[in-house]
Amino acid sequence: MATAIERLPPQNVEAERSLIGSLLIDPDAIMKIGGQVSSDDFYREQHRAIYEAVAGLAARNEKADYITVCDELTRLGQIGSAHV
Repeated sequence: MATAIERLPPQNVEAERSLIGSLLIDPDAIMKIGGQVSSDDFYREQHRAIYEAVAGLAARNEKADYITVCDELTRLGQIGSAHV
């Protein structure tokens, strides 16, 4: 019988945090990763929300930084769940 730990999907929360951090440090990073990453690639729901906020800003040709991402998460009603 498989335990709960054995049933967890593959994840690396530190890698997710690093990617999110890179997106906030380098405004052009979202364009550099192109279609290689999607919100579905993130294990944590909070990271998905942040990635979607960054991608949404990029789609509108707006720079993503801590302030603009927080504003976008607030606009989307996600700031409480994203714990930015």
